Order: sequence, then structure tokens, then C-alpha cells
Amino acid sequence: MLKLATLPNHPNAAANIFLLCRRRLIEGWVSWAMLEEYSDVLARFPNVLAAVGETFECCHTLDELDLIAHEPDNRFVECALACDADYLITVNTARGHFDQPCYGRTRVLTPGRFLNLDEVQSLLTRL
Repeated sequence: MLKLATLPNHPNAAANIFLLCRRRLIEGWVSWAMLEEYSDVLARFPNVLAAVGETFECCHTLDELDLIAHEPDNRFVECALACDADYLITVNTARGHFDQPCYGRTRVLTPGRFLNLDEVQSLLTRL
């Protein structure tokens, strides 16, 4: 699961992760609440929003959590737990955001740390 804090159309780590999702080399997940937030945040970038909708699987969250001080970030944890994600990838690891190393079994990693995982490195060679 990738929390888009930077647009994935620039040469950055998020772009590479998004490309891995687009090529179906890794699974990306989104919930309806996340899509709603993205529709506001990405309103000026409809092509990116459309690509998210086409690429990511949609999960239905059952629980509304209150684990993170920045309340909207709870939607991402809800989705991660609902789809049993291995990783929640975000640049927002500061206090009050995704400041825990794990939520359930889902590890929180920055895009750069995710791309440096051995299993991801081998996937990058397929891009």
C-alpha cells in the first residue's frame, strides 16, 4: 500500500513503486475513503487519480480506527489491516503521523527503504 505524498509522475521512489503496481509486480490497495481523499488531493491531476483507480485493488474496511493523531492517516491503516498488507509505504513517519514501525503485522516503510528491500530490488530489474 502506497500513501501518495508525492506525485508518482516524477523520477522519485514513489514513481518506481507506482510503476511496480501498474505492471502488477506488486499489489497496491486502496479503500473508498482513501479514494475520496485522493479525489480532493489529486483534483488538479485527474490522470494520476484515474491511474490509481485502474491500478489499485479496492478493499472494504470494516473498522474505523483512531490510532494516529493526524486523523485522515487512520484511513490508510484501516485499509492496510483490512487487506492484510505487508507494507504501508509513506514519507509521513513524523510524530503524529505513521510514527509506529508496524500496525498489526503491516510494516511502515519510507519509499526509499521499501525499494531497498532485496525482494523489491529483484523486481526493479523487471521494469
